[in-house]
Amino acid sequence: MRVLDINNLYSPTGGGIKIYHHEKLKWCKNNGIENLLLYPSSINKTISLNGGTVTGLKSPKLGGSGYNFFVNGKPIRQIIKEFNPDVVELGSGIVLPFMVNRVLKNTPSFAYFHSNWPETLPMSLFGINHGVLANLFQTLTRPLMRKAYEPLNGIMAASDYSIGKLRESGLTKLNKIPLGTNPEIFHPAKRSKELRTKLGIQNNGKMILYMGRLAPEKGIHVLLQATKYLFQQKNTVLVIAGSGHWDKQVKKIQQQNPNQIKLINGVNKRTETAELMASADVFVSAGPLETFSLVTLEALCCGTPVAACSKAAAAELVTGAGGNSVYTPWHSGKALSEAIMNALSTSQSQRNDFRTFAKTHTWDACFTKVFNLYS
Repeated sequence: MRVLDINNLYSPTGGGIKIYHHEKLKWCKNNGIENLLLYPSSINKTISLNGGTVTGLKSPKLGGSGYNFFVNGKPIRQIIKEFNPDVVELGSGIVLPFMVNRVLKNTPSFAYFHSNWPETLPMSLFGINHGVLANLFQTLTRPLMRKAYEPLNGIMAASDYSIGKLRESGLTKLNKIPLGTNPEIFHPAKRSKELRTKLGIQNNGKMILYMGRLAPEKGIHVLLQATKYLFQQKNTVLVIAGSGHWDKQVKKIQQQNPNQIKLINGVNKRTETAELMASADVFVSAGPLETFSLVTLEALCCGTPVAACSKAAAAELVTGAGGNSVYTPWHSGKALSEAIMNALSTSQSQRNDFRTFAKTHTWDACFTKVFNLYS
């Protein structure tokens, strides 16, 4: 079997979408399936990865988002013809389906709703998250998404939040398939006193962790607002791991609070991610548009409580695990700080429950459902 994934939103330095595809490449290899991933890149390149093939096609940058974007469908269509896939999965509803639909008429084709892009794009590119312009963008783009997805054999989404957004756009043929995690990597035993000391956490101190792109759709500005309340508590340190187009704003606040905000530019290994998550006392997921929030699941797998806004899918994971640290409204720094304080009171028994819940989400279960849908 030959499976072709095409994703406008994949980046080798990305987060959850990158991990989804890397795990899928590995799963396909272990199950005798040939998997090719196409994505927009700054240069043309092809590499072997996890038993599959990843090909980047030279494409322009998407504003200041840190991503590239397909604008030329011809090389994509040529690869489709040469690879001759049995199944195609599209990871983006933006433009891409219209580029390839005429060569996919006889090929089973599916979509995975990785990003709520009608709401994410205006917030990511222009910092607009409400008002007339944001509503107008959604009004214009949702019919396009419906037109792009309707001819496909099925649409996958990882959460009730995502299924709801697709239904709002008038789509059917919806399938809820949650993402997975690796309990061997993400484990409470990865908690490191040495790491905490290195980051300036005192013996009785509290470590708040944010990991992800520094961008408004991830709620980084809300977390910065929350520091006004958090730092009223003694021995509280906020660790921010990531980069993005809010780098300057984050560094400015950090320079004003050098002992209470620690910055980590990049975390390249999954083991390093797990060590940070397990070493934290609270993990923060403040993004209002998360379609699943894989980092939330990974933190819960480490037994670490998560403060999450009620508006997006991360809240489903937190409440499903038995947590009490969901907050509203999502853009309130005070509300986020209160959720973090609630999370700090989490008992060891609750932390054990978080891990038990997270362990039910495996990559094998995820991709078994994906390929059952293909069938």
